[in-house]
Amino acid sequence: MDLEALFKISHGVYLTGAKDTTGRFVGSCIDSVMVVETTPQQVIVSMNNASYTMENVLRTQELTLSVLPYDTPLELIDLFGTHTSRDTNKWSQTKHNLFHDLPVYQNAVAYMFLKVKETTLTSGHHVFLCDVVDGQSGTMANPLLYADYQAKKTAHKIQKHWKCSVCGYIYDGEIPFENLPDDWVCPLCNQPKSVFIEE
Repeated sequence: MDLEALFKISHGVYLTGAKDTTGRFVGSCIDSVMVVETTPQQVIVSMNNASYTMENVLRTQELTLSVLPYDTPLELIDLFGTHTSRDTNKWSQTKHNLFHDLPVYQNAVAYMFLKVKETTLTSGHHVFLCDVVDGQSGTMANPLLYADYQAKKTAHKIQKHWKCSVCGYIYDGEIPFENLPDDWVCPLCNQPKSVFIEE
């Protein structure tokens, strides 16, 4: 099976938000969301069985969903997609707002508060049928499609990278790193250009 074939199915990239038993915000990056009904408003959200966020959504039966914009930094997707909330406080490292007392990405194209109505278990995922309790439009940007994310990720691997040696931020702007002004600083930790190393 050529998995690239599945990547051609159009869908987006999203952040989920929930709370664990200590009240700490948890979240993950997912790509399997589908609108099922507009009256009543319902969506399907699929989350990996091994996900700590999924465990907490299963427990609380509620979550937020943030629709990511096209220009979302790959580092944010990596943070929410490859690290577990069991030992990484992802939302503390991410600009966010609260919506129904759960976190949503500050630069989201749209965000929603969902209540789980039904749950189906597959071999690798919990599939939640959710009522959309509330939702808001956010920034005017276009949403990031999964195919766009795959293309960006591939291009990112090919390009040389400049990485902040202090916080790990990877510069991926359109202006070549060498052409940035001398007073440019890391957007995450405010360290000067001189701390960046080429990878």
